[in-house]
Amino acid sequence: MLPLVRASGQLAVRRTGPTTVHLVGTAFGPLGGDDARIRLVVEEGARLAVRSVAAAVVLPARGESPPSRQVVRAEVAGVLDLAPEPTVVTARADHRAEVRAQLGEGAGLTVTEQVLLGRRGEEPGRWTGTTRVEVAGRPVLHTTVGLGPGAPAWLPPAAPRAYVSTVRIGDPRAAVCTGVDAVRLPLPGGWVGTAWAGELHDAVAALASVTGDAELVEVAR
Repeated sequence: MLPLVRASGQLAVRRTGPTTVHLVGTAFGPLGGDDARIRLVVEEGARLAVRSVAAAVVLPARGESPPSRQVVRAEVAGVLDLAPEPTVVTARADHRAEVRAQLGEGAGLTVTEQVLLGRRGEEPGRWTGTTRVEVAGRPVLHTTVGLGPGAPAWLPPAAPRAYVSTVRIGDPRAAVCTGVDAVRLPLPGGWVGTAWAGELHDAVAALASVTGDAELVEVAR
C-alpha cells in the first residue's frame, strides 16, 4: 500500500503498481534555473520502486543560462529501488543532480543513474552528480562526479559522454571487480558500480560486466 503520493510543479506522480510509482514530467525540460525537489519515505516493512516514463532532456534557458537542479532526499527503513530513465544534458545546459539517502539498520537501497551528454550530433552539456548514503547515521558513500565542458576531470582523451552508476545497499560483495572503463567497489553492506563510455548503451554493457546483475541491466535499458 502507498499511503501518500503527492506532487506539484513540473513533476506529477502516478501509482503504476502495488509498490511502484512513475514520475511524469508536466512540462518539457528541465530548463536552466529549474529546481525540482523529490522526497521519498519508505517505512519499515515497506517496498517502493520509483521509475519515470521518459528520459529527462535538460535544456538551457535563453541567454546566460543558470544551472538546473534536482534533489532527491530519501528516508528508508524498508526497501527503495530508484531507477529513472536517462538524463540527457543538451548543449549549453548545466544540470546539478543530488541524491541523499538516510537508511535505517537492515534497510535496502538501489539507485541507478544514467546520464548522456548531448543529443546525436550535438555538443555535450555539463552534469554534476552528488550521491550521499548514510546507514544508521554513518556515512557509507559520499561522491561527486562532474562531466562535460568545464568539469575539472573531464579532459581529452578522458571525456566520456555517457555515464552509468548503481549503488546497492543490502547486497554485500567484498571483492573489487574491474572491467573496461567500469568498476565495482565494496561498501559497508553493499557496493557501488560505475561505468563510462561514448554511448549510453556501451556504458550500460560495461556496468553489467562488473555487476553481473541481470535485473539492473534490464532497468538500465
